[in-house]
Amino acid sequence: MGTRFHKPLRRSSTKKTVSYIDNGRALWTAGAATIAALVSVAVFCVPGPLRAQETHSPYVIGTTRQLHSDVLGEDRQLIIHLPQGYERGQQQYPVMYLLDGDAHFHHTTGITQFLTRGGYMPAMIVVAIPNTDRTRDLSPQPSAEVAERSPTAGGADEFLRFLSDELIPWVEGQYRTASFRVLVGHSLGGLFATHALLVRPEVFDAYISISPALWWNDRALVEQAEATIEQQPWAGRFLYMTMGNEGGDMLPAAAALASVFKASAPEGFDWQFHWMDHETHGSIPHRTTYDALEWLFMEYRVPGDLMALGLGGLELHYAAVSERYYEMDVPEAVINQLGYQYLRQGEAPMAIETFKLNVERFPESANVYDSLGDAYDTAGESDLALENYERAYRMTEGTQHPEAAVYRANYERLSREVAAGR
Repeated sequence: MGTRFHKPLRRSSTKKTVSYIDNGRALWTAGAATIAALVSVAVFCVPGPLRAQETHSPYVIGTTRQLHSDVLGEDRQLIIHLPQGYERGQQQYPVMYLLDGDAHFHHTTGITQFLTRGGYMPAMIVVAIPNTDRTRDLSPQPSAEVAERSPTAGGADEFLRFLSDELIPWVEGQYRTASFRVLVGHSLGGLFATHALLVRPEVFDAYISISPALWWNDRALVEQAEATIEQQPWAGRFLYMTMGNEGGDMLPAAAALASVFKASAPEGFDWQFHWMDHETHGSIPHRTTYDALEWLFMEYRVPGDLMALGLGGLELHYAAVSERYYEMDVPEAVINQLGYQYLRQGEAPMAIETFKLNVERFPESANVYDSLGDAYDTAGESDLALENYERAYRMTEGTQHPEAAVYRANYERLSREVAAGR
């Protein structure tokens, strides 16, 4: 139930909202204003007085962790978002490294979840990195004038070394990660993302540079790109850069860099630049992140009708997707969706075979047994349906699985019907 796109009409719609908590402290929201909003929802959306038997659970979108950096000589806080269902499977996930993490964690994880559920991108781990000294970490070598105002500026190379030598190995040791990394930065963070692409492009696979402060040090990065672009090993790398309706040298500097890319970008480097004249410097991060991820994973979405493709067509599609991004199999959710399409078209035998394949590939998922139970139930094979419904129910009994109540309801419903001699 939890990973499918459609469900039979006779199916119970009972659902339970739960929290997913990794090691570390649970993160409720991204700030005090959001906490206030959640409190308002809790107070004003419950009709009448609270009753003792009512239960309420927090909806947790992330956890905080702490990592000591020898490179930077300090402890760094991290905010980690894991995809829904992470703890119930063995799948590996691409990772987004999000600069200015405390400012952008909440809206960014909402975007990744929304696009994932729609099939527009693969599920993704988000590692948000809050600042300690923002100007130090995110800025390359400053001009003399800026250095006088900001004496700690110019630490971008050390911060990049922290990411590559300490943070990334730590993340890949703690979590199930795929070999695809995305760096997202806004303003000074966008400047840093562009700097990272120019000096160490191998660290990340995709770079999202949002309103980058390319005026920094008299456009030094633009000049560096112009001088080195033809020698850059950027094949297989992605860059999505935007600029809002902003003053000063913000837009001219970004346009100058885009002109360098247009004239001399190496083969295999996939890039986009968009001037979002209806966005401000403050509003552009959300829109850019959404558009960039949709563009980056445009080849991920399954083309056309699933039944027309069939399992063979899906295998070919994801083989091509693996060549472009990283190695991946046909996701459980897509096979599940194909099975329900067969079921809605009255092709129960094909649905059963499709759901059986999901059981073979994802035996740790309770959902695959519940879906196979639906197909057997529709085909009138009550004993096999009950067996699979019970398997899903027992796997999630006493857990906080979001569909545990649904699996139990299906098992109990069919048990009553079988007992009554259906």
